[in-house]
Amino acid sequence: MPKADRQTSGNGDRSTVRAGTVMAEKRLSHAYMLLAPEGPERDEAARRLAAELLCTGAEPPCGQCRDCRKVLAGIHPDVTVVTRESRDKGLRQDIVVGQIRAMTADAQLAPNEAARKVYIIDQADRMNAQAQNALLKALEDPPGHACFILCAASADALLPTVRSRCVRTGEAAGRRARSRELPDLVRGYLEAAASGDRAETVMFCMNRTKLSREDTEAFAGQVKDAVCDILCGRLADPGLGRETLLHLDALMDKTEDYLRHNVQPKQIFGLLAAETLR
Repeated sequence: MPKADRQTSGNGDRSTVRAGTVMAEKRLSHAYMLLAPEGPERDEAARRLAAELLCTGAEPPCGQCRDCRKVLAGIHPDVTVVTRESRDKGLRQDIVVGQIRAMTADAQLAPNEAARKVYIIDQADRMNAQAQNALLKALEDPPGHACFILCAASADALLPTVRSRCVRTGEAAGRRARSRELPDLVRGYLEAAASGDRAETVMFCMNRTKLSREDTEAFAGQVKDAVCDILCGRLADPGLGRETLLHLDALMDKTEDYLRHNVQPKQIFGLLAAETLR
């Protein structure tokens, strides 16, 4: 995807979601993590998400409004792509801190044409530690008109604090949404963890050992999404606290890794029974 021009006009701050847009402000996040294999399909998915964030049509992304057309063509001045830089002997190995600092400085400026500015960080899993820490500052206190899309093949290379501040999207997120039972399971799990009662937590986990692999994967993803929403203030904290929330986020990462290595749900919930309360 070509990098968009960065020009500033005197349009002022237009960070409010425009009237008529289906994406209500309460549903809008300042940061998304797009998890998918690297390639044209992920690039296209990132452009569609950026178009949805800037769309002025009735059903974002409409594909017809000026903002949608420009985003999908890769020429919107309020969409910037950050990726590994070229140097004399090829691509730089990582996205470095200077690139992220330049991006966050640009994010402080008002949008050129749209209601907000969108920054697509391609290969976000190739940010080095310094770059991720610089990005974390922007995610913790984002400009009101800026949105960030982190594209990665895997979340494992990203800091837990970065992951926890992003809404996950992609194929896995779609699978999680199919089970109506999962939100209740997530709520029950978080309440058990917040109670601090080990017997209650163990009982909760042991009663879920017969879930399917797909539902266990979905459960882990839903817990991560809930943790992110609590840390970002979109959901009330049931009494877990920041340190415990970060612990649960890392524990769900471990759960997803074990599932990828064919560990069975019975063993997964045994792990959660043992490690949810430290």
